Amino acid sequence: MGDYFAEVKQRDPYIFKKADDFFEDLDRSASGVKRPRSIGYRPEDQLLSDQSPNPACSHGRVFRFNDDSLLLLQFMRPKVWRIRFHAENRNGSDFTNYNSRTVIEDTLTALINKLDALQRVDWRVELVEDPQYFILQSVIDPEKPTRNVIVQLWIQRDPFKITAIRSVQSLPPAEKLPTIQNLADPATTGRISLSEAAGSQRAIIWQTKECGLQYDDRATILTIAKPVTADYMGFGEQGGKGLFKKRTYLNYFNFDNMKYQCVYGIGPNDSREPLYHSEPYWIEVDALPGYKSQTATFIDNYSHVCVDLGVKDPTSIRVATRFNSFQSIVCAGNNTQEVIQLYTSIIGRPRLKPRYVLGHHQGCYGYDNKDMVLYAIDQYRKHNIPIDGMHIDVDMQDDLRTFTINTKEGYFPDPADMFRRLRDQGVKCSTNITPVINSLASDTYNTYREGLERGYFVQDRRDRDPSAPDAWQVRYQEFDYKYPHFRNPNDTSSDTRTFPDNYNFSEVYNSGKPFHGGVYYGWGNGRPGVYPNLNNATVRRWWGRQYQYLFEQGLEFVWQDMTSPCMAEQYGDMKAFPFRLLLDSDGWRGDPKQEGKLVKAIEVWSLYSYNLHKATFHGLNHIWENEDGTENQNLVWRKNRRNFIIGRGSFAGSHRFAGLWTGDNASTWDFLGISVAQVLALGLSGVTISGADVGGFEFMESERNYASPELLIRWYCAYSLLPWFRNHYTRYRNFPNSDNMRKDGKWFQEPYAYQLHYDQHSYKYNGDEAVMYRAVLPTCKYFVRLRYSLMQLLYDAMFENMITGLPIARAMCITDEYDRTLFSEDYMVRKDLLVAPALIPQAKRKTRKLYLPYPDFWFPMNLRPDDPFGVPLQSRACGGSHIEYDCRISDQESQIPFTNPMYIREGAIIPKIEVRDYIPDPTDTARQMVANPITLHIYPGKNNTYDMYLDDGISRDSAPNKDYTPTLNNDTLLDLTTTTKQATSSSTIRKTRRLTINSPWNRYNGDLARIIGSEYTIVFWHEISTPLSSVWAETRPNRYSIETRNDIAATIVRVPIGHAHSTGGVEIIVAFD
Repeated sequence: MGDYFAEVKQRDPYIFKKADDFFEDLDRSASGVKRPRSIGYRPEDQLLSDQSPNPACSHGRVFRFNDDSLLLLQFMRPKVWRIRFHAENRNGSDFTNYNSRTVIEDTLTALINKLDALQRVDWRVELVEDPQYFILQSVIDPEKPTRNVIVQLWIQRDPFKITAIRSVQSLPPAEKLPTIQNLADPATTGRISLSEAAGSQRAIIWQTKECGLQYDDRATILTIAKPVTADYMGFGEQGGKGLFKKRTYLNYFNFDNMKYQCVYGIGPNDSREPLYHSEPYWIEVDALPGYKSQTATFIDNYSHVCVDLGVKDPTSIRVATRFNSFQSIVCAGNNTQEVIQLYTSIIGRPRLKPRYVLGHHQGCYGYDNKDMVLYAIDQYRKHNIPIDGMHIDVDMQDDLRTFTINTKEGYFPDPADMFRRLRDQGVKCSTNITPVINSLASDTYNTYREGLERGYFVQDRRDRDPSAPDAWQVRYQEFDYKYPHFRNPNDTSSDTRTFPDNYNFSEVYNSGKPFHGGVYYGWGNGRPGVYPNLNNATVRRWWGRQYQYLFEQGLEFVWQDMTSPCMAEQYGDMKAFPFRLLLDSDGWRGDPKQEGKLVKAIEVWSLYSYNLHKATFHGLNHIWENEDGTENQNLVWRKNRRNFIIGRGSFAGSHRFAGLWTGDNASTWDFLGISVAQVLALGLSGVTISGADVGGFEFMESERNYASPELLIRWYCAYSLLPWFRNHYTRYRNFPNSDNMRKDGKWFQEPYAYQLHYDQHSYKYNGDEAVMYRAVLPTCKYFVRLRYSLMQLLYDAMFENMITGLPIARAMCITDEYDRTLFSEDYMVRKDLLVAPALIPQAKRKTRKLYLPYPDFWFPMNLRPDDPFGVPLQSRACGGSHIEYDCRISDQESQIPFTNPMYIREGAIIPKIEVRDYIPDPTDTARQMVANPITLHIYPGKNNTYDMYLDDGISRDSAPNKDYTPTLNNDTLLDLTTTTKQATSSSTIRKTRRLTINSPWNRYNGDLARIIGSEYTIVFWHEISTPLSSVWAETRPNRYSIETRNDIAATIVRVPIGHAHSTGGVEIIVAFD
């Protein structure tokens, strides 16, 4: 017999429903779903209850549908508008001025005022009424001769429809524009006149379908027109086969989805799977082919967002928020760069992170004692593979108690000494911090005791299902490799509980006692626990102080895991909180209407993890401060130190607090294949630091002992210049002094371990298989060292992200907007270094067919990590061409640089430094600092500029200090500009390249020479066709060392940094035939 209450659970509206099922149910049943037909406008709807103007309407208007429901349209910026709807709203005053926590400012008014001051723009929103349309428009300089209408929202009265129009540069659009009826009224036609500059005219850039809004008591659905020519990219962390997505459903619902296959059973190539992080954001390109027009859409909702990307109707996109209010933010720009900058100006940009974040990191679930940790680092140092970060998993904890260390002999008996020894080798450490507090009895666990005494844990209060109100009737929803099932939390038998926990569910259920959950790490490893109420500001501050002990021991940064919060299946729905558990809402910044309000967990599903990252971020920034306001003398040295968090999943906006790794993947080619696209997609939404577990976290049964050598090589190559680079895996371990397995996993995944394994078992391997094993260590080592030689380039890109929102690693459609064929997963580092990794097995294809963006020329990568200059330039390749690149894996030193295809754009400026074992901390005066000079590589071709940012890489006062209005402090900004001119005489063509270097901002308080040495080396590369005997060079205003090297075909100039860092700067001129 079936479980009757499992069937009751399936009928509960407050469960997870797959997007395809949600939309299919919507299409099958019209009962209870409302679809307003017409819309009107009332002045009284723009007022608060006291008849004063509603500030929510200062840059927008409330409109009333024919069924008395309300729609609020607001302009957040002249090119950004927001659509707000809530089925419960019946008065205009029900819409408040407050933003969700995703947005950078508490209120829309504060956001607009701050950005207006920053951008020095004067604008307003106007409403023009017509018998058929309401026209809501943003206008810059509304009272000046320079008046300029930017975007118009044409709201059709009957049938309801919204059409966005602006001037775009292009040929005439094919689609007919809407027209107003009272054309004879010059006052009306004059007010809605859009300026049409030469080469531009009005066009529809975005629109809903007619009667495109539907809703019921819980969900809201908006149907948006999908132009047949349009492509869609982004979508946050979601899986799938590429950066661009075609017809598919998507589920944005934070879920501990091991191997990306729990709900649909297919794996990482399925875009529908709900994953660890929710970033419901995408960019529409080529809706107007040949026009400078792109739009980005973001859905600001913490519950469950469902998307139908043209599945039912290829001309429509349906977006649904299953609970709470509907909020959609749309950004309109000329290109991808502009829409990213608009979007990140709304949700914020992160502060500058420590430089070491960009280094090479190692993590392992299974480094369960001090010796294993130290051995791994010793081996990296022995094999000259740079490494900066060591991530120690929950293995370090005392009986899986968060914030503790197991100091027993054989584990981590002297953690301060271990951290000191690692720091002496330049290694910074994090440890796994989960938001669960072990509730097993302990006399020493102060976090649990103090949280209980203060009432800081989430209480078990439920909004009970009327059809199953009692504890014995409760069931929890789960998915197991596409098969849904329902677990009975009352069942205490061993086959339903993943680890022993004999608590009585009925005694805790809806009792007001702390909610009883528990964390599970696989193979019976888990503990029961309680959860801090992080939706409460006081508890967030308390949570931040819990890190003090770990940082006193020597921890440097935090690895935030199990963030949903993830828990064993017997404790909640979808391996997290029970859907009907009541939580503090806390989703709106300071809104008094939300104060004290409790909502069901499923209604704010991703808010808890957002607040977890926020609490940790602010806690680390104040970790030197005790609860009473006094200074913690053991931590006062961290007062001016940048902190870092790498987290597993949250919601849009959490990038202001933490980097993101994309959850528990596996060692498969499919996971490698999607992992680059995931980073590029997250970068489109402004996420600075993101990446997958390099090599794969989980093993596969076909290759359970270790990831295949070829796969690890390709993953190291692909990630060699992506922002987050951490080798992370789960390792087989027995219990101490026992042959009994504690946890399953791989034998190893560190690159050096493959060589050790081969040396011990070389007799087993022959031919190409033997080559693969022998190639792992030298190839991985080479590309890690190449990364460290280009660290200044990565750091400059991270700095630029903080200013503009543009990512470190960029999809080529960001950097090359005029080439509309750039839909691959190749990427650019900043704007001039192209990386085209091979992501399929060599048995399927030995070469990599790559495309070079048009119209520039490109040079094959000629820089080498351990060569002070590089190798001579090869012949340039034309943009717009396809290249068959020989990137076969080899153990031969001559082939290794070509294992990962890379090209440099003509005119590029690339800084390079010497490779060191780690990124040093210049503020650490106890350790000797060896300067690392910068060599600036200047490539032939078009004009270019480059901003280089110099600081100590770690202190807060050497980083810009505002979220999105940064001002420079204790740092130096260097501007480099190149120009090329050509002159023709009767017999020759002579070119002159001119480089200017100056510092518009030079306020670094320390001695930069201690960090970068006393001079810059500038290398002007010459093409093969350049006769080196014709090269002539000079420097101004002073004469510096100049040398033209025939062996590398380059001119080398050395300039003192003091001269380059002056306002006037220096000028270098190189002329040649």
